[in-house]
Amino acid sequence: MPDSPLPRSRTALTTVKVVLGLVALKWLTWLYTGSSGMLGSALDSLFDMLASLLVLWAVTTAERPADADHPWGHGKAEGLASLFQAIVVLLAGLGFVAHTVDRFLHQEEARLEGEWLGVGVMILSSAVTVWLVWNLRRGARATGSPALEADAQHYASDLLLNASVAIGLVSAWLLDGQMWPDLAVGLGIAVLILNTARRIFLHSLETLMDRGLRPGEAAAILRTVAGFAPRVAGFHNLRSRRSGADIFVELHLDLDRGMSFVEAHDLGEQVRVSVERALLNSTVTVHADPI
Repeated sequence: MPDSPLPRSRTALTTVKVVLGLVALKWLTWLYTGSSGMLGSALDSLFDMLASLLVLWAVTTAERPADADHPWGHGKAEGLASLFQAIVVLLAGLGFVAHTVDRFLHQEEARLEGEWLGVGVMILSSAVTVWLVWNLRRGARATGSPALEADAQHYASDLLLNASVAIGLVSAWLLDGQMWPDLAVGLGIAVLILNTARRIFLHSLETLMDRGLRPGEAAAILRTVAGFAPRVAGFHNLRSRRSGADIFVELHLDLDRGMSFVEAHDLGEQVRVSVERALLNSTVTVHADPI
């Protein structure tokens, strides 16, 4: 596991560049085909890019070391970016609902052309999205960044969106240019966008409300401290908080009161270092209690 958090920024920057290309490709395809589903996919990719720009800002800010004004670091930037992202995606979803309903009410003015071009673009877009998800998840595993992991989940949901657009285009072609399949898919995409906004909002609340350790992380601490038995009889008062990719942990060790101050201090340092190795991006504070 790398000591430097720089892979977070590199991964986020790569995502922005790739999605910019997808936005341009889908936008040009929509201008040619007139597909409501293609417009929805283009809009979704546009807001994907905005979300990825926010992730890039967040991880770049979170990588800054702690200072006098921010003694706990800048990790909350990732939560703030997620919250703003949720608002933007919500507005995009509501706007697309309005667009889809308007096309349904005036479908005699709407025509589709080049359906198979749209299908081809969706296949290409899906292949690129699969690579994006893989790259983001690799970066999230290597750095522990919740922003990169959330971005990966967002792009994974886009695979279903791309498939829905392709199905809508093929259905419209099979039904001799009728618009209702494409419009139905457009409405479905709007629902997906709104649901994405809901999930991002809930995730950002968890980050900003100092959510503690996950069950697997707490189990890792338990295993680590248990490895020092019988010198360490146990621990209590375990507290934790999360700030972006960073985890802050406090715990009290139960030590033999017959230990000297130096022995207790050295043992506590060993436990601290071991727990920090077990938890990626963690800062651990250990207090020794005599029993």
